[in-house]
Amino acid sequence: MSILRTGVIGCGAIAQIMHLPYLTELNEKFQVVALSDLHRPTLDAVADQYHIAGRHADWRELVARDDLDAIVICHNGSHRDSVIAALDANKHVFCEKPLAWNVREVEEVVARAAESDRIVQLGYHKLYDPGFALAKTHLQQMKDIGFGRITVLHPANELGLSPYRIRRGDGVVVEGHVDPGTFPYQVEMQREGLAGGPMAPLVNEVLGARRDHPALRLAYGIMTISLIHQVYTLHGFLGAPQRVVSARVWRDGLSIHAVVEYPGGLHVTLDWHHLNNLKDYREEYAFYGNHDRVIFQLPSPYFRNFPSPVTVQGYEGELAWEKRIIVNYEEAFRNELVAFHNNVTQHQPPVYGSVSDSLHHARFIQHLIDAATV
Repeated sequence: MSILRTGVIGCGAIAQIMHLPYLTELNEKFQVVALSDLHRPTLDAVADQYHIAGRHADWRELVARDDLDAIVICHNGSHRDSVIAALDANKHVFCEKPLAWNVREVEEVVARAAESDRIVQLGYHKLYDPGFALAKTHLQQMKDIGFGRITVLHPANELGLSPYRIRRGDGVVVEGHVDPGTFPYQVEMQREGLAGGPMAPLVNEVLGARRDHPALRLAYGIMTISLIHQVYTLHGFLGAPQRVVSARVWRDGLSIHAVVEYPGGLHVTLDWHHLNNLKDYREEYAFYGNHDRVIFQLPSPYFRNFPSPVTVQGYEGELAWEKRIIVNYEEAFRNELVAFHNNVTQHQPPVYGSVSDSLHHARFIQHLIDAATV
């Protein structure tokens, strides 16, 4: 089985910008047989673009098809039900983050995956960036690490999508600059999308007695859908922290600051801030020691083939030096799909993005929100 016959659930922005272009380009590895989306006009518009005949407004119909080897899951919200259904149908699964919306759901998926011989790989694309591998190599060579600092400055999502033509169906194509609106509008919209509707009872489970606090509801949604990138990258660099020292939420839930502790007294700060209107995404992982420093910078996740430079600093006597390294221009989203194909065809578990990894990360996020003060 060299070519995986593949179905894609969810035809939104990330499928249109990254997954469908690369699945189609990698035609010696994947054949996209069918698509699913709840919004029929979007489904038809995207399927027409890629000349895909198989179209299902109900994702369960897609999963039940006998002519599919693998399912790529990109739909909004929790992926618990679709991942378990795909495993029940004996399909391999590539699942965009998050695996599910709270620890209980993730535990249920992990239990089901343990009963299956199918591969399940999470879309942890930053770990497949060549810059990450280089930065980790230099980090492991540091003589001592005094502290680490992770920082994300996140503009409104609409600004990152502007270079692309996003098909919304019925002839509507969104491209170019889109006004993200006011900060209060973003707060309300994101809180409803990430902690309202079908997400509401799942967030209620997480927050317990604090379920009625609007800032905590939004902050948990941000942790689950966006900060998860920094969580899995931190774990990729250093493994799991010993504990969350402190966490603070402000600006209605769209600013998050946390301090975590590792063995030996190493502390790492974690900052995520939604900064609405300035189209300048920043993401940095910086590790500082007495003798050397390693800094890894990432571009907006929506920009294809942008470099992810690694800066290394050191010294010789009283002389300090700095080297900035661009490994190459490979796209991490493409690399993770190649890895998924290899994992399936070679019957090997993912190096990054296993369901057990996802459980560690979900539990860490639970610790973050439990520690959060407002």
